[in-house]
Amino acid sequence: MAEKINRNVAVAEFRPVRRETIMEMVAGRIEALVRSGELRSGSRLPPEPKLAAMLHVSRGSLREALKGLVFLGLVKARPGDGTYIQPSLSGVISRHFKWMLLLQELKYLELLELRQILEPAAAALAARRATKDDIEKMQEALAGMRSGFHNPERFMVNEIAFHECILQAAKNVAILTTMRMMYDAMAEGRRRVLPLVDDLKRNFDRHERIFNLIQKRDAQGARLEVLEDLRYAEALLRRDLESQDRLRQELEHTPKKSKQARVRRRRKPRR
Repeated sequence: MAEKINRNVAVAEFRPVRRETIMEMVAGRIEALVRSGELRSGSRLPPEPKLAAMLHVSRGSLREALKGLVFLGLVKARPGDGTYIQPSLSGVISRHFKWMLLLQELKYLELLELRQILEPAAAALAARRATKDDIEKMQEALAGMRSGFHNPERFMVNEIAFHECILQAAKNVAILTTMRMMYDAMAEGRRRVLPLVDDLKRNFDRHERIFNLIQKRDAQGARLEVLEDLRYAEALLRRDLESQDRLRQELEHTPKKSKQARVRRRRKPRR
């Protein structure tokens, strides 16, 4: 038993130690300052000499690290004014979502599945918490959708605005922030499926039913109607993805056929 423990200790001793980059170290120390209350959301960072001394790094290392943090969107540089802690990171995370979709680390259907979990719950909360102002904003978005029956782009913009109104009415910042990030990340997918919507009037009618249920304070009804709308969105997305897959397969096979045709032409005997 002792021999087994010693063997495990020996393995642990030789395990490579991961070294932090200067950017990770500076980010971690700025995070500690935020946690301690010395800095907060939107705070201006101290001047470079003072900040370097506070973080126990050289000024050159600090400049290098801050450039990386600006690129990541964690801090914001204002020329001639200084560097500030970002007041909101939702835009940063949204960009990460976009890249994850681009690199296929996340799938559109997975994000839609998350929408199917969060949005019905948001609609139910909106039915309980919507103010008069929230109701009026939803009506404005619906009017915009109605005016877009012959302009699909306008219809889509106002449809997104309507869903945003529901999220605002839910009065839950966590749901609102998460959904905003997803809407932004999925914008390209929304544009791709827009031509697949067979009847904008029918789509409008679904959203009007959602509004009526929220206005009547019918939380369960609003939840179910939003879920029904998202199932329709899922059907459109699946059609688009299937079309994309077919196109990808055609592109993969086309070069091979062209190559085989060239080979056959080369082998054709001379007359």
